[in-house]
Amino acid sequence: MSTKKANPFVVLKVISIVSLMTLFSLVSKIYINNWEQSLNTTLESFSKTLSHAVWTLNRELIEASIKNMIYVKDILEILVLDDKGEVLARVSHDKRSNTKLEKFFNLKKSVKRFLIYYKGFFAGQVYFRYYYYTATVFLLLLTVIFVSFMLSAYFAIDNLEKNRKLKNMLQELNDANTELELTLNELEATQQKVINSEKMAALGKLMVNIAHDVNTPTGVIYGSSTELLTRVEIIHEKYLNDELTEKDFEEFIATCRELLDIIVRNSEKIRELVQSLKRVAMQEVTQVYSTVKVKDLVDDVLRTMHPRLRKTKAQIHVNVPDNLTVRTIPGAWVQILMNLIDNSVVHGFEYDNPGNIYISFYEKNGKLVLEYRDDGKGMDKETKTRAFEPFFTTDSLHGTGLGLSIVHQLAVEVLHGDIELYSEPGKGVTIIVSAPLNHENP
Repeated sequence: MSTKKANPFVVLKVISIVSLMTLFSLVSKIYINNWEQSLNTTLESFSKTLSHAVWTLNRELIEASIKNMIYVKDILEILVLDDKGEVLARVSHDKRSNTKLEKFFNLKKSVKRFLIYYKGFFAGQVYFRYYYYTATVFLLLLTVIFVSFMLSAYFAIDNLEKNRKLKNMLQELNDANTELELTLNELEATQQKVINSEKMAALGKLMVNIAHDVNTPTGVIYGSSTELLTRVEIIHEKYLNDELTEKDFEEFIATCRELLDIIVRNSEKIRELVQSLKRVAMQEVTQVYSTVKVKDLVDDVLRTMHPRLRKTKAQIHVNVPDNLTVRTIPGAWVQILMNLIDNSVVHGFEYDNPGNIYISFYEKNGKLVLEYRDDGKGMDKETKTRAFEPFFTTDSLHGTGLGLSIVHQLAVEVLHGDIELYSEPGKGVTIIVSAPLNHENP
């Protein structure tokens, strides 16, 4: 059976209150005892002072004496009697009996009697009636002081408890922040891995599409080369048999020119495809600053994506000045363009629907600006709000939810620029990316 551990601060409060109350009681008791002893000594002295006047029955002297005695604090009335019990003098302090404090607290009253002797002979007696005014005032002040101490101690301990709780809460908050930071770091690392995987997957798709586009000119080259080789063998055989005529040779030369022209043109096409793929691939996997001609960069991207685009009904319209040369991170712009085009094909046109994509680049206020627009189906309000969230997609079958997230990351974190998204259902999508130029490598 478990027992609940006592709160140390509650125990400390109880101990403080009990200690202060005990001290209050002790101080009060000591003060009242001292006050009573002091008053008793004073009254006893007064009674001895009256001995000669009482013995001689000198009423005037007795009255004069007790009128002075009545002004002593706390005395209410003095009554002097002779040895036969007859009243010799009497005086009272009526004002003291009518004070607000006396009425409110109904102060305790008491009487002390002293026998008066003169030279060993009984002369009479005197009565002193007094109240506990001084003692009450002191106890009231002492109560206020001790209550103040008690409240101060209580609140001090309460503050200690709150400070300890606050310290514990801060420690818990720091631990939670540390754990959250570790979690965020792990999430960022995981997200970066996923993004890198997505990049490699995109490059893999490009390789497959490029391979398909390379196969066609390669087949033409192979066919032309085979035909050329056959023609060479025929001419060679005729030459050996001394059957080669001038006409045969002229036809052979003409055919060779046609076949070689076909081989050269298709070889150039393969070379351009491979060079474009090489540039795009290198730029996509590297993020370094370099001087680039924007028109060539866009052409390389479109040439690389041609195998994918030719399977769709999308038309690309490019508006880039021929002389626009800037210093930037080409790889970031390559990835942005490829992801935006892919997003339009998959989500804007849904593969089979016809549509137009407009790509414009220009320089404005020291920034390179990409204005990208399609006339696809557009986005509703919720989709537009969450468009840049990682893994958010409206097509879970074909989309990964990383396309626009990667675009946002590249625009903001890599290019240190801004990105704006405008879209309405049925009105397509407009995305404007702007990034500063002439940055140096970090």
